[in-house]
Amino acid sequence: MQTPTASQRWLRRFCILAVLMAAGVIILGAWTRLSDAGLGCPDWPGCYGHLDVRKAIAHVATTNETTPGALREAHKTVPEMVHRYFASTLGLVIIIIAALSFVNRKREKQPLKLPLFLVALVIFQGILGMWTVTMGLQPTIVMLHLLGGFTTFTLLVLLTARVFRWPSFLNDCDVL
Repeated sequence: MQTPTASQRWLRRFCILAVLMAAGVIILGAWTRLSDAGLGCPDWPGCYGHLDVRKAIAHVATTNETTPGALREAHKTVPEMVHRYFASTLGLVIIIIAALSFVNRKREKQPLKLPLFLVALVIFQGILGMWTVTMGLQPTIVMLHLLGGFTTFTLLVLLTARVFRWPSFLNDCDVL
């Protein structure tokens, strides 16, 4: 059995990080939905034209003062933007995983198709997230976005198991 290279060790670390982040993104998505903040930022990828949550909140407060009856709720920008930032960071981690998998592609039992599929899936998730906001929370899109999140999490767990070669049975070892 080969000892893992430095890039394989980094791949394992990023896989664990990605699983934890995917669980966090799902939880943040639930927070966004349960706080009724799905349209807290009606544009995408920013929030009222800003990438900084504080500037978006200040913009909403100013708009509410200058335009009475606008009924924008500044506190709803926070769950939406935090979810977007975590999801974007998860996407970056998945791209790093795919790059490390590509570097290690000639190693024995190194998965490559699954990390590349995860990159495509996370891009599609981003598109669904954009459509969720820009198309006004259509139930079908929201459901597909949630199912995509669970699929991403499940595939990341599978990938982590594969890069750690879990489960490892006695007959799998070359040491005997």
